Amino acid sequence: MLYPQEIIEEVRLQNDIVDVISEYLPLKQKGTSYFGLCPFHNEKTPSFSVNSERQFYYCFGCGAGGNVYTFIMQMENDTFPEAVRRLADRAHIVLPEPQYTQQAKEQEMKKQRLFQLHKQAGRFFYEKLHESVGEEARAYLQKRQMNINMQKKFGIGYAPKGQQQLYQYLQQQGFSEQELQQSGLVIQRKEGKGYFDRFHNRLMFPILDIQGRVIGFGGRILQGGEPKYLNSPETLIFNKSKNLYGLNFAKNTRKREIILVEGYMDMISIYQAGFRNVAASLGTAFNQEHAKTLKKYADSVILLYDSDDAGTMAAQRAIPILTQNGFHVKVMQVPNGKDPDEFIKQNGVEAFSHLLANAMHYVTFQIQCLRKEYDFTQTQQKVEFTTKTANILAKLDNDIERNVYTNEISNMTGISQQAIENEINKIINKENDAFAQNAYQKRNTQYYQKNEEVKIKSHGLFAAQKDILYLCASNIQVYNKIKTILSPEDFTESVYQKVYEYIALLYQKNSTVFPAELVNYFEQQQQQKLVTQIFAVASEYKTTRDLEKALTEEVKTIKRVSLDRLASQAEDIEQIKKLVTEKGKLDGLYITLADG
Repeated sequence: MLYPQEIIEEVRLQNDIVDVISEYLPLKQKGTSYFGLCPFHNEKTPSFSVNSERQFYYCFGCGAGGNVYTFIMQMENDTFPEAVRRLADRAHIVLPEPQYTQQAKEQEMKKQRLFQLHKQAGRFFYEKLHESVGEEARAYLQKRQMNINMQKKFGIGYAPKGQQQLYQYLQQQGFSEQELQQSGLVIQRKEGKGYFDRFHNRLMFPILDIQGRVIGFGGRILQGGEPKYLNSPETLIFNKSKNLYGLNFAKNTRKREIILVEGYMDMISIYQAGFRNVAASLGTAFNQEHAKTLKKYADSVILLYDSDDAGTMAAQRAIPILTQNGFHVKVMQVPNGKDPDEFIKQNGVEAFSHLLANAMHYVTFQIQCLRKEYDFTQTQQKVEFTTKTANILAKLDNDIERNVYTNEISNMTGISQQAIENEINKIINKENDAFAQNAYQKRNTQYYQKNEEVKIKSHGLFAAQKDILYLCASNIQVYNKIKTILSPEDFTESVYQKVYEYIALLYQKNSTVFPAELVNYFEQQQQQKLVTQIFAVASEYKTTRDLEKALTEEVKTIKRVSLDRLASQAEDIEQIKKLVTEKGKLDGLYITLADG
């Protein structure tokens, strides 16, 4: 699928990268750059840098990088055309009709077939629930007090006991064995002969994407056995780490607050009670991908996990993920170890509503959990508790909130409020000092090495190619010199060859090269990452003489490798002699810029 470069660039220009990324994660400004915790790998100190001037991002920890399109592709798992459409919608730009490539057509066709297959599977399960074979499943739903309307709304079904009932049904609907295997709903036998259904004798919960399409299933076993819940495997259309059960309904409430629960039944029970802004994770711990998905529809989250030890630990793990992604977080726990579904049935909707209204701030929850671990009759334990709570409070951005909690800890421990505030300030100052310094050290460690005469990058081939491309894109005088010596074919990487060609194109078009626009010409994330790495760290040279020396050495490195490669492919001795002569001339090469 292709859009004209002019449209792609217009959409990019209307979507400032700092504004877009700030919608997904908190950033702190340091000069013209913004720093934050990388959303693409786990880290405690910031490596993720967003350059507002150059309009690209780069992580010095994991190497993720690109322009605003790359970021959306990584965060949303979009293709390049999908990212263009998403950002065009954000900027209220009307796009022309796209043109599909053959490969894109085939990929889209596979997705559509899987959507159709899952829709048919959902219909099969629903029909089986209401046949005689579904009697046990219907009895279970009646016991759990799920009314008929909810069963219909959520498409609850039943996978019968037979080993091939779904397999045979879907084959009758015209789906091939390859499509059935790709869906994950059937499994090939170990001996390689035949298939059997993944789900049997289970209550079935269709999993819908945000657009309301069936993308997978969760199945609860009705009799003894393990696992209690079984989910579809990941497929072309389903990723359990990026989807939340019921979010397609919760988003329609237009509330920017989501009640987050652990399981299917809790989610449906709360929804049935009239609280529509509820969603559940799909049998996996809440993670960064879930937070990214949720951020599009909510600013606040009420964590409502089971109040047993496992639920408390799950809430503790989810809190830092949510706060790092900019959510306002509260925690609600149902008393006496009950789960939400059980509480609503025993105490009613009004009592549940009261619990929700009194959900505690996540800091209060963390302090309460921490308090249980310490004996305040022991002075040292009291000090350790206060030090740990100071670390929690140091992460709060609101000074008033911090002051309130500091006062509470002081009253709780008998330690003066001033002493606690001093400890908090020490932690904050230490983190602020480490913030930019850590990213700077990572950047320098990865990209620079000291040289007695001039600070330049390693003279390795890849480093030389990146540096030459950076300098050509940054300085038209340099490019005009280099283009007389190097051709695109002299670069070893196809991406670098194209970058060199596009630099020429952009100079003809704009008389300048803007890095983020250059990235537009590449649709694959890995290509965009390689292009961004070229510009991730600015090459600095104190004098023109230093720059000329670096250019000369790096051009020689690239050209020698290129000539050696051509010589190895030469078919006659004359051609080899010519290449050897050309290589010999490199010894006398020195690039000057003064006359350029």
